[in-house]
Amino acid sequence: MTTLLVSLDLDPDRADEVVQLLRGEMAPWMKQQPGFVSSQWFLAEDRRHCTITVEFDTEQHAAAVGRATLALPSNPARSWNVGRVDTVADLDFAPRPGLRLE
Repeated sequence: MTTLLVSLDLDPDRADEVVQLLRGEMAPWMKQQPGFVSSQWFLAEDRRHCTITVEFDTEQHAAAVGRATLALPSNPARSWNVGRVDTVADLDFAPRPGLRLE
């Protein structure tokens, strides 16, 4: 499995509109993508950012959705814009040699 991490920049003054859009359009679109396994959506308390983690069955499926997401043009009039898209690895923080967390 491969995880895609999507960061959205939001207009906090239009938070209700943004949440409705995320639930009504973006989440259903994501679920329809090939290889979709699961997703989690996190809205910052200040409503300026939304972080989405999306699991895909293959790296190729994640990469295709990542490219499609990054291809969305920024629009200052829109209530949200894509800030960043990354493919991420689970570090699995079980103790292991050489990994030090403070």
